[in-house]
Amino acid sequence: MKKSMMIMICLITLVLGGCKEDQQKPKSEDVSGEEVVEVLTTNTTSDKKDISMTIHHSVKGQDIYLECIITPNFKFKENRDTKKQGEGQVVVYLDNKKWDSFAKGAFILKSVPKGKHDLTVKLLHNDWTEYGIEQTIQVEI
Repeated sequence: MKKSMMIMICLITLVLGGCKEDQQKPKSEDVSGEEVVEVLTTNTTSDKKDISMTIHHSVKGQDIYLECIITPNFKFKENRDTKKQGEGQVVVYLDNKKWDSFAKGAFILKSVPKGKHDLTVKLLHNDWTEYGIEQTIQVEI
């Protein structure tokens, strides 16, 4: 009796669990004729092993899309007078010339001149002192 009751409960659970509404599939755009962009990743860890920076980048046309993932528990913050560990921003250099600084993890470098470039990303505290973490990657536009 107990065995048949357990089988009935399992069957009812399977039937009810399968009666869900169809989930919506994400919409995608038709990209026929467009080139596929490869996303590359590099990772750097500080000597103290307390902070790690991973950079994903891709090139599309003359724009470079960058994503900086900084762990653990890092917060992007604008400039401040006092330094706080775990807060800060990144500064980006293109061919050793400062391009811009960013207080967010994802950004786009627009209208980069055509050619091969060295792109350096440095992690800074919120008072502009360096964490000692930087990555240089080569990109071609």
